[in-house]
Amino acid sequence: MSYDLIFLLEEPSMKNVLEQLLPKIIPDQITYICIPHQGKQDLFKSITKKIKAFQYSPDTRFIIVHDQDSHDCQKLKYELL
Repeated sequence: MSYDLIFLLEEPSMKNVLEQLLPKIIPDQITYICIPHQGKQDLFKSITKKIKAFQYSPDTRFIIVHDQDSHDCQKLKYELL
């Protein structure tokens, strides 16, 4: 299946939050999926694989949900890119 938005999440608890929030703020015609991971390292290792696996459409957008902790947010963004 093709999705408009793919959320790559650091932890399963964020999936619970987004499953409650997203239906209230995203229109029904926009499709999405939330994929939880088991921490930062699991998420970081899987980003490239997931992007390759889900690139069904050039219009698909990926949203990476990763908490900052004590990291410099600009450096963290650069590392994720």
